[in-house]
Amino acid sequence: MEMQIFKKGALYSADCAKCGMTNFTHEWFHDDHNNRRDAMKDGTLQCDECHGHVDADTFMYCGKQYAGWYSMPGYLDHTDLSFSANLRNLKRELREYYGDED
Repeated sequence: MEMQIFKKGALYSADCAKCGMTNFTHEWFHDDHNNRRDAMKDGTLQCDECHGHVDADTFMYCGKQYAGWYSMPGYLDHTDLSFSANLRNLKRELREYYGDED
């Protein structure tokens, strides 16, 4: 498995009104970031988990953060996405959860 880090960018979140899962959109990770951000703000974004809609009242700007995960080169599978404003902390957190990248 190999660690992949996406550069620091704007991160927004909103909670699903149906299941409560927090949905995110990251500037450098989601290709449709601006559309997702606007849909979160309007409460029209479908939840990634249950396909309900997010609660617009929970929409929040989380600041500029890095995004990262572990993935096998050449495969589409990957671990859950993690976020942090500090690159060193993000790498440490990913290693603790998923093991050393060596």
